[in-house]
Amino acid sequence: MAKKEAKKKKPIFEKVGIVFRNPVRADILKELSESPQRPKKLADNIGIQKQNINYHLNALKRGGLIRTHTEELDEKEIPKEKGTRINGIGGGGKFKVSYGVELTKNGKNIVNQFVDPLYEEESGSMKENIKNNKKEDE
Repeated sequence: MAKKEAKKKKPIFEKVGIVFRNPVRADILKELSESPQRPKKLADNIGIQKQNINYHLNALKRGGLIRTHTEELDEKEIPKEKGTRINGIGGGGKFKVSYGVELTKNGKNIVNQFVDPLYEEESGSMKENIKNNKKEDE
C-alpha cells in the first residue's frame, strides 16, 4: 500500500479507536443514531451516571463524532430544560437554539460501518441462544 493511502485511512482508524476504547461510547453512538439527545437522557438510557456520560461525550466530540444539536425553533417550541441555549435569531424570525448532542457525518459513518453490525451480531447471537434453550427445554 502506498504511503498516501495509509495516511488517508489513518483518521478513520483513529475515530474507531476512540469509540472502542470503552464500550459505553459504542452505546452512546447507537443511542444517538436514533435521534439527538440530552446527556441526562443518554445516561438514563445507557444506565450510567451523568458524570461518566460527560467524560465520554467530550472524548467523542474531540474525535469529531458528535456535536451539539442545533435547530431553529419558534418561541413556543424552545425546550425549557436546563442546558438549552439561544444563539440568536435566524432569517425566518425563528430562534437559533442549541441543546443536547447529535452525530456528525463521521459519527454516522462509524455507526453504519462498525457499531450497527456489532449490535446486529449480538442480537443474532441472543436469538440463537434463546432458540437453542427452547430446544433443550422440549
